[in-house]
Amino acid sequence: MDIHSVCLFLCLTILGARSRSVEPAPDVNDNDSGFDWRDKGVITPVSDQGQLGDAADFVIAEGVESLLAIQTKTKAVVLSREEVGVCCDDPDTHQPKYSGFDCIKAIGGLCGQYSYKNHSGKCQSKKCTPLGKVTGTGYISKGREDEMLKVILLTPIAAVIDASQESFQMYQNGVYSEPKCSFTQVDHPVQIVGYGTDESGQDYWIIKNSWGVSWGEQGYMRLLRGKNMCGIASFAFYPINKSTTDQN
Repeated sequence: MDIHSVCLFLCLTILGARSRSVEPAPDVNDNDSGFDWRDKGVITPVSDQGQLGDAADFVIAEGVESLLAIQTKTKAVVLSREEVGVCCDDPDTHQPKYSGFDCIKAIGGLCGQYSYKNHSGKCQSKKCTPLGKVTGTGYISKGREDEMLKVILLTPIAAVIDASQESFQMYQNGVYSEPKCSFTQVDHPVQIVGYGTDESGQDYWIIKNSWGVSWGEQGYMRLLRGKNMCGIASFAFYPINKSTTDQN
């Protein structure tokens, strides 16, 4: 993970207190059989960031895509990852200028994947019509997977986790649990799209990665839930759009 992603996500602990979180949905318990936003048509196809791609750009765009689809009750459309990367970085330091989804608010929204055209290396967000908008960022209290269980019913959640272990990088299937995985030394952004329990009774989160469909379970991982495995609840946040929702 490059310096852009490290700064973008770790600065949440400093800047997060400045933004208001939405109130979690009531009456949700962790004994439910599960929930998966993929079944609702609000998750775009798995991307492959490649060697030069930045996972942070993908996860921010995916969060806006999903919230747009949920609030408009339409199928998710792919928004511009390039726009996130170009418009949300300081051109001099190449470090993020905002925390969480606040950059998308600052630039007025995110344009479609093909409508955003940039040949200058400078932000061109004013030259396309934004499709997905946000009014802020909500933050999960550190380590609170119980909060995540409630928020996930409102929208998918972004998180930065420890993906440095070889077992993570070589993951193929099943519920992932790695004793060496850190909950403080995190290095990789992902999107959380749901949760469930397997046939043996293991609770898990469903996370969407950006390493292509050949990784894991068609680009997804089932990550052990309830133990803050790999820091899944250490730096977790989500987009808010009050203009089209009753969230507070």
